[in-house]
Amino acid sequence: MRTFAYTAYTPDGKRKRGVVVAEDEGDASARVAALGLMPSALEAQATTANRTRRRERRIDRDLLSVFTRQMAVLLGAGLAADGALEAVQGAAGAARIERLAAEARAGLMEGESMADALGRAGGALPAWYAAAVRAGEQSGDLAAVFGTLADHLETSAGDRAAITSALVYPAFVTVVAVVVCAILMTTVAPEIVAMFEDSGRPLPPLTVAVMGIVDWVRDSWPLLLAGAAALVLAWIWVGRTPALRDRRDRLFLRLPLVGRFLRMAAAAQYLRTLAVVINSRLPLTEALRFSAGVLDIARYRSEAEAAGEALRRGESLSQALGRLPFLHPVARQLVQAGEASARLGPMTERAAVLAESWLRTERKRVSVIIEPASMVIVGGMVLTIVLAILLPIFDMQALVTG
Repeated sequence: MRTFAYTAYTPDGKRKRGVVVAEDEGDASARVAALGLMPSALEAQATTANRTRRRERRIDRDLLSVFTRQMAVLLGAGLAADGALEAVQGAAGAARIERLAAEARAGLMEGESMADALGRAGGALPAWYAAAVRAGEQSGDLAAVFGTLADHLETSAGDRAAITSALVYPAFVTVVAVVVCAILMTTVAPEIVAMFEDSGRPLPPLTVAVMGIVDWVRDSWPLLLAGAAALVLAWIWVGRTPALRDRRDRLFLRLPLVGRFLRMAAAAQYLRTLAVVINSRLPLTEALRFSAGVLDIARYRSEAEAAGEALRRGESLSQALGRLPFLHPVARQLVQAGEASARLGPMTERAAVLAESWLRTERKRVSVIIEPASMVIVGGMVLTIVLAILLPIFDMQALVTG
């Protein structure tokens, strides 16, 4: 079986692109026609071996979440793996998901496992994702594994969306305030200054200071723009240099509010991945290895890898997790209780849920602090500029009435 990219037209004349798995070009054309489309172009895609060598763009986490949920539902309904992939491919949706399903199905047709087929088709799928799928294949419970993966991805997406939405309002108000202040200082303020210069009276000190800042920004904007670009490039460079990134992360971890939030986020991310992999029936050593790989902070990742080494030396899971300073003691106690009661998977899941609830609470607390703080800062900026404009007017009014 081969994968063909097609361009076709719907009955109402709209162009549609997608991929199908077929024996040859004639079979591919027939399969496209069976979808109710009129094919206009077909192109054979790379073989499995070439797909291995080709560097794919990492699939978006939101699209991966949608694909995983679709697979969980279809497999849970009793469809075979290739039938579920075919159904996902035929569903109206994102072209990236359709391509992922088609190429994964082609890999299955060539004799690959689901994990290997998805890994080749998806390019850079997370290692823990592929490992969980492989464990689900080995245990014969692939539908449950896809369901667990979908829950994990949807929870992560919800957390990212909540963080973004918490920052949207302060950012919007800040941008509007800056624009309004810029308009006032470039249109109204110069007129006031000109009037005072004609009268021969000195400007109030606040107005002089604000106008000096405005003049400096107007004269130095190329330098400021270059400086901003340099800061962005430096930030990217630091992020790509392991030693500098580690120093940056350690600095952030020392900050009172930011450090606490980063620790909670790392704990939730680590425990959720650990729960997913353990519930997929992978060995604990593999579970710790994949869970360490999802941590973005190098210090925490090295500590998690050391915990995996401790487990291989014979320590229990709860003892190994005791080496991780970002985990709350309650989470470790839940894992220890799971070991004692032979319910490690459910208790690890409970620890992950608890860590995520703490993270949500902390996120709300941070947003409660950020929003009023940003309003105070923006309000102070606006008040300063308004006073810089009004004080000369009040002085002139006093001169006229006096």
